[in-house]
Amino acid sequence: MFKKIEINKIIKSKNIYLIGRGLTTKHIKFGQKGIYYIGYRNSKNVDLNIDRKDIIKSKFKLKVGSVYFGLYSILKELDLIFFKKKKVYLFGFDFRKYSTDEDFQGKESKNVSILQQIIDIGSQRFAYANIKNRFKNLEIIRSGYDFDSDISPKNFVNNKKKINNLNIVAEITTNHQGDNDRLIKLIEGVINANCKTLKFQKRHVESFYPSKILCKEYKTPISKNFFEYRKKLELNKEQLEIIKFYRKKNDLNIIFSALDYLSYKELRKEGFNFFKIPSTISNYTKFINYISNQKLNKIIISTGMTNQKYVNNILKKFKKFKKIYLLHAISSYPTSYKDMNLKILENYVELSKTRKNIIPGYSSHDPGFYGCMLAVAMGARMIEKHIKFGNSDWMHYDDTALDINYEFPNFIEKLNKSYTCLGSKSKKILNVEHHKYSFK
Repeated sequence: MFKKIEINKIIKSKNIYLIGRGLTTKHIKFGQKGIYYIGYRNSKNVDLNIDRKDIIKSKFKLKVGSVYFGLYSILKELDLIFFKKKKVYLFGFDFRKYSTDEDFQGKESKNVSILQQIIDIGSQRFAYANIKNRFKNLEIIRSGYDFDSDISPKNFVNNKKKINNLNIVAEITTNHQGDNDRLIKLIEGVINANCKTLKFQKRHVESFYPSKILCKEYKTPISKNFFEYRKKLELNKEQLEIIKFYRKKNDLNIIFSALDYLSYKELRKEGFNFFKIPSTISNYTKFINYISNQKLNKIIISTGMTNQKYVNNILKKFKKFKKIYLLHAISSYPTSYKDMNLKILENYVELSKTRKNIIPGYSSHDPGFYGCMLAVAMGARMIEKHIKFGNSDWMHYDDTALDINYEFPNFIEKLNKSYTCLGSKSKKILNVEHHKYSFK
């Protein structure tokens, strides 16, 4: 797709502008120094135009709907050119089709119905969300006004990054399945998704469960009985070392749900000091009292399958802690949208106004990201989300977890944008505002 002379120019360029045919193309400033302009079926003012025939010849092809997804082919070939991250700005890739006149180059006659075109474009939007973070050497920045865009095409040069006080927690729990390679893939996937906080859980199997439960038949790919199943899912010494290695290397925050005394003591000995009281042990009063008397600065408390009485009591027990992350949760896996009961967050936000050590949050068991976006809008400042690597029907939480490679990076982006949407309580004129009809 790219000739040698073109590759040399691309490598030497400061940034790359990849230009489609959507209406946001009109905002491009051509002729900027250090910019290499690549047009996709858009030959106006560009350094290089790529057409459909170039896409067909490419060895990297992805069919979306009834057409080849040319953007994927171009990005894939660009990714091979570089050895470190290069910024690629997308203009005119609006992924909109609701009428016949959204082509910046003019109306284009097609033998395909408008309904088919709408479906094709919608499929491309979905495809783009899944491929965006899968290029090793490209930082892709899409301009536009919709929620899935990264920058405004009008003022993207002066885009200022807002301080983000949203804490997103990737819950691995036991989805590592006791396998070192799987554990590493999950941790590295979280890092690649630009998430800094991971949560695991640990319990002493022999003492946590009654013997009659442990003896029960429980057939899975890793077990014949329940004892064997739970034992293989517990993190061993080597796996704790893997977690500590990545914590130090990537400056990660590591949280543990310690479900019993022995697990808590072992984790403290290993140097972990950020813990969660999960809904699973909300009736383990003695153990909760023990944790409340430990010298810890912060604690996470999940309130799934509990009532207001529990919330009141546990807040009293942990009142001396500097930070209490109070998480709304519904202990249903997965949780239907009609059962999410997010208005509970209003209660937790009100509590945080008078008790400054309380930080409202949401432990998500609902599929996807809409519930978490709403929770952020309602004041949640910690969001927990289960993650996984592929599908495993026999694993707990599988239906509610997001795939680490194909879903979680998009989830992180959407939640950070949700937080950015909140803006400021202060009502003032923003520098982007203007009257519709301005003659100055």
